[in-house]
Order: sequence, then structure tokens, then C-alpha cells
Amino acid sequence: MTIEVERDALLSALRQVADVVEARTTIPVLSNILLIARDGELTVTGTDLDIEASASLPAAGDLETTVDARKLVAGIASLKPGRVVIAPTTDRSGAVTIKGGRSVRTLGSLSAIDFPKRKEPEAAQSFTMAAATLARMLTACHVAQSTDETRYYLCGVYLHLLDGKMSAAATDGVRLVRAQASAPDGTEGMPQVILPSKAVALLRKMLGKASGEIALSVAQNAVQVSAGGMRLIFKTVDGTFPDYARVIPAEADGAHRMVVARDALLDAVNGVTAVMDAEGERKSRRVRFDLTPDAEVQTLSARDTAGSAAVDEVEAAVDGGAISIELDQRYLISALGTFADGGELTMHFVGDSPTPVRLTSDKDPDLVAVIQSIGVGEAR
Repeated sequence: MTIEVERDALLSALRQVADVVEARTTIPVLSNILLIARDGELTVTGTDLDIEASASLPAAGDLETTVDARKLVAGIASLKPGRVVIAPTTDRSGAVTIKGGRSVRTLGSLSAIDFPKRKEPEAAQSFTMAAATLARMLTACHVAQSTDETRYYLCGVYLHLLDGKMSAAATDGVRLVRAQASAPDGTEGMPQVILPSKAVALLRKMLGKASGEIALSVAQNAVQVSAGGMRLIFKTVDGTFPDYARVIPAEADGAHRMVVARDALLDAVNGVTAVMDAEGERKSRRVRFDLTPDAEVQTLSARDTAGSAAVDEVEAAVDGGAISIELDQRYLISALGTFADGGELTMHFVGDSPTPVRLTSDKDPDLVAVIQSIGVGEAR
């Protein structure tokens, strides 16, 4: 029951799975990481019952135990690079010793028998896709996830097929982001699932270290993602995602449209809100756009009840008549952040109040963002 493993490889694996483990739990073994070594491979696993993360790496020897996640990561990190030996203590104290060079760490352990393991998804649709593609979709959408647990079905990213494309969408009721990519082979009939926000964060971290193809198994109530020696299995959100497509403004006669450099708009929005106090129940800063079709530059402004005011101008082309529209600075900046630097951005909306504003970019044809306006009126 002794193993030898490279310290750096073990530390990397532990850090990949430790984020799953909750800091506070009423079940002691859930604070631990499961270590199972056999046949030349060590697998480390963490779980919170809903999500299970595991990573595998080469190791010599056999071992089966669980150790407190926080202390194990700290203990391995405190050792110098090189070979590490992990073994149960000989005094039957229920502990393990970790030796690296001249250093020794002794940590308490619990039986591996009590560690809960998730089963692989049943009746799942299995396929592969590029790690970079899924990472891009989740990264674009995650900013629009809701944190309102009363609307739990919005606390995640909706993964589904739409018009023959793999699509991901998230919304908190005020903003929405959708990302699309070509549907991989083998996705026909894939269930529509909501990936919980914690799983989305773990997937983004996992995919950031992956390259090439990853394997997915998608079932109605669970998803498994495997990349290299890393595997993530998690429950999907048990709920129905709303029909978000109906709030995305379609091209329409008489609609208003502004075409502007994304970077210039971002600078102008930050500029006019820099001296504003956040106000209202939601403590927001409002940005007012006064749009005039015949003008070469468009006006952005902001003011607060303390008397502060700011005005800026940005070069932009406008269609659809003179109009003003107010947007929340936080939501606008988060939406602009989903698009690539240096792109040409199009803002599209109809004249009703309040109205959803659709954002697209020539550099990101696979993305669309929507922000609900605060108010619409006549341009000054």
C-alpha cells in the first residue's frame, strides 16, 4: 500500500479536482480526495455529490485511501519537485505519510469504501469535439448566467442543437449570450441540457489545459466530459430553459441600427461612467445614447443625482431615425467583452420601450448578445 509519484504531476492533478470539493460539508469524507493507485496509474477524485472530477497520472505501487483535500494540496505543494512516496502509517492511526526528499508530512485519512462515486451517464449521446470550440462557447456565455437561485433553471449554460448547429446560451433575464458552432458528428438526437454554473466554471478550467479533441457523453440528467487524463461527471439542472430565441431582435423595417468600432465604444462607455455614482436599488450606472442618422459622430452621456455628468462622442453610422436609448453600464461592458478586440460592432433594436438590443460583430459571426434597455425616448 505504498506509491511513488512525481510531485509536480500529482500537484497538477490535485489542483484540477480540488475545486469540486466544498469547504464546508456535514459528510466528512466529502472534504477528502480519493486516491486509488493500481496497474501503474494513480487516479485522484473529488466530489460534492452532484459533480465528480477525476484526474489520472502515472504512479508505481498500490494505494486506496482518502485524504483531506485542502491539507493534501498544501502538503504536496510544500514539497520540493521530485519523487514523492505516499504510504499509510504503520501505527494504525488511520493516517498517511507523504515523503519528498528529507521532508515528511503526516495527514489523517478516511476509508475509501465510504467515498461516493458517480456512475457514468446512462443512455447518453456520445461524440467528440474540439476542446477549443467548447471552451469558446462556455467562455462567451458564462457572463450571462443568473445567480438567482429562485430561477435555478437560469443558473447555468443551455447546451442544445439549433438549426443543425451546436448552440450554447445563457441569460439572467436582463442580458443574453448565445454561441454556436458546427454540430459534431454523432450529436443527432442529443438531449437539450442545462450545465450548472459550477460545472461550467470547472469545465472552462479543464478545457483551458486541454488540446485537440475531447469526448462528451450527454444524457438527460448527466453529462461526462473527458480530456486526456481528466474526467468530469455532473448532474444537469432539472428544469426547462426558456425560449430565449424570441427575445433576440430580428431584422425589421424601421429598426434602429448603429455600426461602431467595438474598442471605441468600450472606451467611450467607460469614459462617461468613470465619474458617476452607482444609483438605484441595483446600484447601476446608466449610459444614454443619442443617435442621429445624419451625424458622423454619436453622443454618449451619463449623469447622477450628485450633479456629476459626462459626455463623449464616438464615430458611428446610424440607421432608423433619431432616437435615444439608455443601457446599464455593467451589462453593456460584459456583453462587449464577449466580442474580439478590433471588431466592428452592430447594435440593433426597435423603437419600443423597454427594448432588447442585439449586439453582433463582424469578427465573431458565431456570437450574439442581447441587453435589455432601461429606456427609449427622443434624441436630444
